[in-house]
Amino acid sequence: MPRDSFQQELDNLVAGMLDLGRQVEASLENMVGAMERRDAGLAGKELGVDARYKARGADIDNKNPVLQGRQAPVARDLRLLYTVRTVTNHLVSSGTLCEHICYAITETADSERNEELEATLLEMARAARSVFGEGLDIFRHRDIERARDLQAKDDRVDLLYSEVLNLIVNPFDEHGGAPEWRMRAALMVHYLERIADHGVSIGGRTVFLVTGERIENSMQQYMDRDLGEEQ
Repeated sequence: MPRDSFQQELDNLVAGMLDLGRQVEASLENMVGAMERRDAGLAGKELGVDARYKARGADIDNKNPVLQGRQAPVARDLRLLYTVRTVTNHLVSSGTLCEHICYAITETADSERNEELEATLLEMARAARSVFGEGLDIFRHRDIERARDLQAKDDRVDLLYSEVLNLIVNPFDEHGGAPEWRMRAALMVHYLERIADHGVSIGGRTVFLVTGERIENSMQQYMDRDLGEEQ
């Protein structure tokens, strides 16, 4: 049956994307682990993943228009194909950012560090990893209620972003860490913020997939509904 075959190909496309997501999550786990233990060797294992993730992403992207061209997808199918392509881009970009951070870890392995700055940066890394992982899990389970809560968790990442930048620019004492490490920390904080943003975007694309509405519109409808229930 043509439709059954098309559905199987759609399922395979999504499965490939989720497998890529699991690989990126594993890279983020190694990234955080390397930061926690100052383990340059663990960080070094992630150098080179960018090329692999881009190749996987390109393979998924190439299959997407082929499916559209061979079949006559309905609106739901088109939303799924569009979402897979967009989420794939978020996954690949996050993998690239993870590699950048791991490179910074290996390059500054022996550098003097400021303990408070390092601890705040690590807290931000854990928070960004959590937001990214939850965004992917929201897509996996199509749990749009959690998508509406994800922005609040990203706000925590944004707060830590400001704290880290403040510590870089205004250290509390003369032990601010080596200049090279501080420069790398300034880059890492930006990369971590973007990883969290990618997680939020994945959650937002899930709302679009399930409802056909942009997350901003769905959020407003959700808030209006709650207000109506309270009256």
